[in-house]
Amino acid sequence: MTTTDDIVDVTEENPENRMPGDLEVVGFFSQKHLDFNCKSMGIVRRPNVGNGFWLSILVPLAMITNAWTHSRSSRLLYHVCSLVTLGLFLQFLDVFLKLNSRKVHFLINVVTKVIPGVISSLLLWFLIAFDLKLSFLIGIICCIFFNFCFIFLLKRLPRSFSLGEASLVAQGITIFIFGATVMIVTALLQRPESKIDELTVILCIALLGIVLVAFVTYAIPFCRRAVIFSFLILVWISSVFATPVTDPLPIILVFDFIFHDVGRVSVLLIYAGIVGLTGAFVAWHISRNTSSTSVSMRKVFHLVVVIVFLIGLILQCTMLFFASGIVLALFITFEAMRLINFPVVSPHLASIVRAFVDEKDSGVVAFTPIYLLVGCALPLWLHPSPCDLTDSTTFTLLPLLAGVLSVGIGDTMAGVVGSKLGRHRLPHSEKTIEGLLANITSQLATILLFYTLGFLVLNLQTALVSCIGVITSAVLEAKSDQIDNLFLPLVTFIIFSLNF
Repeated sequence: MTTTDDIVDVTEENPENRMPGDLEVVGFFSQKHLDFNCKSMGIVRRPNVGNGFWLSILVPLAMITNAWTHSRSSRLLYHVCSLVTLGLFLQFLDVFLKLNSRKVHFLINVVTKVIPGVISSLLLWFLIAFDLKLSFLIGIICCIFFNFCFIFLLKRLPRSFSLGEASLVAQGITIFIFGATVMIVTALLQRPESKIDELTVILCIALLGIVLVAFVTYAIPFCRRAVIFSFLILVWISSVFATPVTDPLPIILVFDFIFHDVGRVSVLLIYAGIVGLTGAFVAWHISRNTSSTSVSMRKVFHLVVVIVFLIGLILQCTMLFFASGIVLALFITFEAMRLINFPVVSPHLASIVRAFVDEKDSGVVAFTPIYLLVGCALPLWLHPSPCDLTDSTTFTLLPLLAGVLSVGIGDTMAGVVGSKLGRHRLPHSEKTIEGLLANITSQLATILLFYTLGFLVLNLQTALVSCIGVITSAVLEAKSDQIDNLFLPLVTFIIFSLNF
């Protein structure tokens, strides 16, 4: 595995680069050094986009903000993960600065590689009063794993990420694996008591298992055979429902949770109807084989996701929390089946993917559907107590709507209005003023509708926060070339979570 240790002196291998005036330097950053170092490490970034290094601070800001505003309902593990994400941000900053450097001395490289882990470890020890050895174990291992994951994504999935996008995804994977491992081990020793804790542990096993299956399938070509892959999936499903992390076993608990409540059964039937209608529409639209299939399908998918999440957030928050994680696991499974050319299923999956991908899916993996689901569900997953009203003085539905508003409603309306009615371009952007206004107006109108219906409590503070969040996300959507399904929900969630 190539790491930042492989960064060499640009002038040594390219004598012509010795001319100072020949370097493209922006502030502390040299684009020429960055391009050369990425090429020497085998990193192929997503083409025609910026580095997006600012994305690396979003996850730490989201978690630290919520750990502060929901201090009574956020648990110890949440606070630990919040401080660990700060170390991951510093780790990315270390890698990014080295990629922009002409040459890094060996000793400096070694020392600076450890510093982010040391800082997060000391924060754990000082702020949470963790045992010093345990703090160093957590901080340094998480930072080392992040570094591996970050480089792995950029090298093994070429043309799929900017540096900032890869950082954001690597942070999410690192924090999830750490948190999921702790929760599973804890549940094996002591069964969780609350329903959402039980479902969260089951989700951790499901997502951790499918990530492991995907990694093994990638790393070992033998496992890409249909029979072996089917066996791995069978083992994964068995582990999800039979691992003794709940009492009763997960398969019984999930069955009781869904089918022993009329409200959940009703929502499940509504979801089944939506999925059936969407599937029929997708099959019909693909059969037409029109050039506008991808654009139309993405709009339909956005609409469906908005409906599903709004119904769940209003009627069955806990069920939505569980279902969104399961659907993510299914998306990963289907994408793996498509990539290994699984018999019978693969051609149909390929047709569906072609209908949904956009120009930003320039790599092998189709991330567009996954990003949309993750973007809408991120506030639900990152909130310390998404479906728990015990922290009623600070809890509000507004932060949980961040993904649905910014991506499902605002981004969709900006695209529709901008493409149909847009006449005036924004400075230095392909987006239009009409699309920007539609983005802002549609989000604010949705918030006002929820307030009118009694689902949101608005005062001067929350109204101001809402306006700031909506305008900020709309402007970023219009000006940024990064994956909006990833960063818009996080930016909106951070602002909506502020409690002055």
